[in-house]
Amino acid sequence: MSLKVIPFLCLFLLAPAHSLECNEEQAKEILTNYQWYTEDYPPYNYLNKAGQLVGIYPDILKLIYKELKLEKNLNEVMIVPWARLFRTLETTPTYAAFTMIKTPERDKKFQLVDLPILTKISIMVLAKNKDILSHKNIKELTYAVVRQDIGEHLLNNQLNIQNKISTTSASSMLNMLLYNRVEAIAYAELVANFQLSNFDLENEKLVSIYTLSDKFKTAFVFHKDTPICVSTLFSKIIALLNEQGEINRIVQKYHRE
Repeated sequence: MSLKVIPFLCLFLLAPAHSLECNEEQAKEILTNYQWYTEDYPPYNYLNKAGQLVGIYPDILKLIYKELKLEKNLNEVMIVPWARLFRTLETTPTYAAFTMIKTPERDKKFQLVDLPILTKISIMVLAKNKDILSHKNIKELTYAVVRQDIGEHLLNNQLNIQNKISTTSASSMLNMLLYNRVEAIAYAELVANFQLSNFDLENEKLVSIYTLSDKFKTAFVFHKDTPICVSTLFSKIIALLNEQGEINRIVQKYHRE
């Protein structure tokens, strides 16, 4: 860590964001010294077969740092369980993370810088079971979710679902569905289908039976007390990349039909 940024980071740790003022150079110093967290959430972020961190958000993060003329080694980004990521970003200002779906509740807990990408969160079942399950009340189904994920949040708030099992990862959630331990999952459609494609199961398909939301955006996550200049600078560069067509180019690179 640069010695000149230590006094500023100390101030960062002690004072609320609205009380701090900083310029662009100080914002860059803070960004240089973040420890970034992510989770296995393809195609937004995941490890490829070579063990490299790839996906929509890593590619965009790399472009953001390049635009700011800052070094960013993606190998330094730590992949952790979602619950740990969530807890760390609530309590530790020197960490930042991706990817989090933006909600009003989360906006109160964190500073979120979103991308211009809409995410559809749905209740999904295996295609082979759709006809049988369509005769059941949606509230009577058994569910698997990822703990503290937006799918669990929406099941609680919209449908007050009680009969659900919380898992620590999307792969665990999908395995519960594939082995018939549950009847349905609540998750981002794009991510669930991308994950399932990696199982190499040609005869297994997911189908949506209920849309929980199709208007959420995904976001980079900063601690609530992050100096506002940091998130403002991040947002400014994302807008620039979007205007240049770079965001859409990256999204299309990872999209699977």
